[in-house]
Amino acid sequence: MIIAGLLVSLILLSGCGRLALQQIYNVTQTAASALSTAQTLFNPNLPLAATITPPTPTEALSSPTLSEPLPADPTATATATTVPSPTVDSLENLPEQWTPILQRMQSYGQVQEYHLSHDYRTRLGGLIEAQGIARQILSLELHGDNYSMFEERYSLTPEIFYSQVEYLITEGYHFATIHEVEGFVYGWFPLPAKTVILTTDISSQTVNSLYSIAQTFTALEQQYGIKPHMIVYPWTGDMVERPGIACDGDSCWQALRDARDSGFFTFGAHSQTHPDFSTVGFEQLETDWMTSKQAMLNNLGLNVYSLAWPFEVCSADTQAMLDMGFTIGWGGVTKAMTDNYTAWQDPAPLCLPRMFPPAISGVSMRPDGLTWQQMLDEVAQ
Repeated sequence: MIIAGLLVSLILLSGCGRLALQQIYNVTQTAASALSTAQTLFNPNLPLAATITPPTPTEALSSPTLSEPLPADPTATATATTVPSPTVDSLENLPEQWTPILQRMQSYGQVQEYHLSHDYRTRLGGLIEAQGIARQILSLELHGDNYSMFEERYSLTPEIFYSQVEYLITEGYHFATIHEVEGFVYGWFPLPAKTVILTTDISSQTVNSLYSIAQTFTALEQQYGIKPHMIVYPWTGDMVERPGIACDGDSCWQALRDARDSGFFTFGAHSQTHPDFSTVGFEQLETDWMTSKQAMLNNLGLNVYSLAWPFEVCSADTQAMLDMGFTIGWGGVTKAMTDNYTAWQDPAPLCLPRMFPPAISGVSMRPDGLTWQQMLDEVAQ
C-alpha cells in the first residue's frame, strides 16, 4: 500500500571484458534477497564507513547553469561557473516523494538543482502518466564515446553516440541519475517505462572523452530542451600522473571535475587497482574500495555509493559492500540474457546487469545481433 501510494502521488504531483560468473550472481542474489524487506523503505542517508572522512557542509557542490558547456580542448582551462543557491521553491517546497532524492544528493556531496526543479518533476510525472511505471530498465555500459574492442563488435564513435542519444530523446526516453537508479532498485522511486541508464567505465585513456560527451549533451539539450545524463565510474588508481603516458599533472582528475561541474553526470567508483574481485580476500576487497572511495572524495568532493565491478565480476560479499556504504553495483551478464535488465526492487542491487549499445556496425554485441530499436523493443516486452 505504501508503494502504491507513492506511485499514485508522484504521478499526481507530476512532481570490462569478462562476463560475471553465474555462481557469483546466485550467491549475491540470495544475500540481497535477505536484505530486501528491510531495505524496501530504504534510508538514503546511509552512514559512510569509519575510515571515510565526509566533507564539511562548505564542500558540498552544486551543478552549474546549463549555458556553459565543457571546453572542447581538454587542455584548456575551464572557467568555473557561479551557481546560484537553490531556490526556496525547488528545495524547501519539494513534494514529499522527492525528499529522499534531495537527501541522497546532499549525502553524496552535490545537489543538482536541475534534477529537483518544478519543470523536471513535471516532465517526469507526465512521462509516468503517459507511459506507465517501468518494471525493468535497459542499462548500458560504455567506455567513453570513442572505442573499439572485440574486432569492433563493441565499438563507438562520437557521431554514432550523438545519433543514439538523439534517438532516445526523440522517442521520449528519460535518462536516470544514480540517485533515481538507487530509488528504483530499492523500490522507493518509480521511473517511466521509457527510461534508460547510461553508464561509462573510465580510465586514463578514456577520461577526456567526457569532454566530447558533454558537448554532445549540450548540443542536444539546446536543440530539444532535454538534459541527457550519464553515470561515470572512474578507475581511480589510473588517474595519477604518468609522464609521457597519461594524466599530465592533474589533468585526469581535472577532466572529472569539469564533468562533475557540467551537470550532465553523476559518479561512482571503478576500484583503485582494477583487480578481479572474485580472486581476492576480504582485506584486499575492503582496502581497494575504501581507497577508491576516499580518492573520489578527496579529488571530487563526492561520497560515492555506487560502483562498477572490474571485468564485470561481482563479489559475493554483499554485506561487506553495504558496510562500506555501497548500495548499487554494476556487473555485465548477471541474469539470463532475455532478462538482463535492471528491475524494480531488483534482488541483486550490487550485481546489476548491463548491455552494450549498438556498435559501429549498427548491432550490439550484447545482446548479440540486435539493433537499437530491437534492444528497446526487447526491454519494453
